[in-house]
Amino acid sequence: MNALDTEYRHQLRLKFIRLLIAVTIVGTLARFFLINYLPGFLAWLGLVNIALSIAVYSLIRGNYLPRFEAELGLGLCIFIIAPLILFTGAINSQYIYLMPLAPMMAALLGSVTLTWITAAFLVLCTLGMYFTADFWPDLTGYIFSQEKTRVRSVWLVVSIIVASGFGVYFRRSYDDQSQLLDRLAAVDHLTGLLNRRGLEVRLQEELQRAARSGQPLAVLMIDVDFFKQFNDRHGHAAGDNCLIKVARCLRKYTRAEDVISRYGGEEFLIVLSNTNVCDATIVAEKLRAAITEIDPLPDGSGISVTIGIASLAQSNNKESPAAEELIRCADSALYRGKEAGRNRVVAYA
Repeated sequence: MNALDTEYRHQLRLKFIRLLIAVTIVGTLARFFLINYLPGFLAWLGLVNIALSIAVYSLIRGNYLPRFEAELGLGLCIFIIAPLILFTGAINSQYIYLMPLAPMMAALLGSVTLTWITAAFLVLCTLGMYFTADFWPDLTGYIFSQEKTRVRSVWLVVSIIVASGFGVYFRRSYDDQSQLLDRLAAVDHLTGLLNRRGLEVRLQEELQRAARSGQPLAVLMIDVDFFKQFNDRHGHAAGDNCLIKVARCLRKYTRAEDVISRYGGEEFLIVLSNTNVCDATIVAEKLRAAITEIDPLPDGSGISVTIGIASLAQSNNKESPAAEELIRCADSALYRGKEAGRNRVVAYA
């Protein structure tokens, strides 16, 4: 789950609790002034529910328990509705029809696992209320036959299961779509490589892995030489075709675990895990030589690249994040390569 999705769910839970507070206030006022057949303690319990709802809202808004926000919201909902169900006939209560909403709320606010846990809990509660139906008071005074109670119990269980299945389907569909959008947002549509946004995430992951394992890490900054002139001479379509062929070449001559990205325009950046400067130089020379053999146009017009190399060991500026410092060092080496005549590999010194 990315930061945007986490923030979206956080805001959704806050909206849910605000709605729950509003409903609880209206229900409490109704119990005080409109509903006379319910005992007075349920009306006063409404005030407790309002206070508890505000407390849960404050916890979620302050981000004090981020891992348990969904559980807090769902638990609050069950806590508010449970006394109404139990004191108005339990399985025969008119409030019992709210139970199938709980799994869908669990899916909306939480996860697939929380949805099925909620469903199992509600099914057990339904069975328990059915087998103990004679012991629960019905302060509404409604009369229900044993046969009708049995039928209501069966269909309530069915409703909970169906609602849970719908909630799980929604949760999985939403998660799949979110992951697809994240992947699309991190990919350059022309070359199929990671774009700058995707690179930032993967580079941070590789830096953290290198820090944990103590293994070396190197970055290659690659620039297509005289690309602007190539674009002006042959047109943007030929320029795009050139970049696509360079991207294919980079994929062909690197490992599956290496991170390859289009950094911007005609620049590419490769992150080589578990690779020191010497090994990175060998890889860079292989890439440079392979790219010079590419014929982006039918007339055999060739291209070349200049490559700057930086390693994790050279990123020793404590004031800048390692990712920014690594890229700066590689870019500095690339600039030196351009000044020296292009079509070469230069390591940052």
